[in-house]
Amino acid sequence: MESSELHATSDVLAEKQSGPTLITRRKFVYSGIVGLSGVALAGCVNGVVRRGDVEIIHKTFSLPALPPAFEGFTMTLASDIHSSPFMMTDDLKKVVKLINGLESDVIVMPGDFVTSHHNEIPPFVEAMSELKAKHGVYCCTGNHDYYCGVDLVTKASEAIGLKMLRNQNIALEKDGQKLFLIGVDDDDASDVEHYVEGRPAAHIEAAFKGIEKPEASILLCHKPYEFESYAKMNVGLMLSGHTHGGQIVFGRVGGRILALSSVASHFVEGRYTPEKSVSASQLYVSRGIGVVGLPIRINCPPEITKITLTRKLVNA
Repeated sequence: MESSELHATSDVLAEKQSGPTLITRRKFVYSGIVGLSGVALAGCVNGVVRRGDVEIIHKTFSLPALPPAFEGFTMTLASDIHSSPFMMTDDLKKVVKLINGLESDVIVMPGDFVTSHHNEIPPFVEAMSELKAKHGVYCCTGNHDYYCGVDLVTKASEAIGLKMLRNQNIALEKDGQKLFLIGVDDDDASDVEHYVEGRPAAHIEAAFKGIEKPEASILLCHKPYEFESYAKMNVGLMLSGHTHGGQIVFGRVGGRILALSSVASHFVEGRYTPEKSVSASQLYVSRGIGVVGLPIRINCPPEITKITLTRKLVNA
């Protein structure tokens, strides 16, 4: 059973540092929007301010094929860091403190560490070098890492101990049993469509090489859009980001999120199961931590997720 969701507000991205903090910059932008956009949007923005900054979410996923040694294994999911003028070194270090505080067995980060410029790499490196987990920190690339220079981001990340899984997998071992983590490069993730249709797809073949039971694997894939195809490959759990949960959410109707990102796909935030195939695969889409475009979030707080894996049947 999933534990209740917790809010981390006073300790994260809210303390005053030397220079303007993230919350200070957000309030400045919010004030401008309120002044320009009228009463309706003002009420929406005020609601976001009251909800705090980073939401810590606890989720439990049932993987019947999970090796018994990994029962209760925990993972901290932190996506879309987006080092930028709106996510600077002090802000990033507070995020790292929160991630480390969850004390998960492993940390997974599905892409977008920077936003667009190589100058954003040093703050990311300085902060993320403090990440700690018993079984390590594993990542895949996101589209913004390509905008900046994916090889630069990869080299910098691996220099501080983060393992970038670029169309490859790695086995976590416990009591002689293995749990596979798979990482697919953002530019190559859509090749899975060729693979499931029986056509050559070298990147996907490389990513899944040596995995006999994908039902017991964890797939890091920045964009969630290809989930239905990966479900046909029977991956146990796919972890994605990219959407920022909509970032600016105008409302929710019947479970549908009203945001610009929902135009591209209905995979916007939270847990999903396949609709186009009979598969036990599951998808979780994180709202992420940073922002892109407008430096604000409306009805969509940033998120860090602690995931617990179990072989037992749990409620969704």
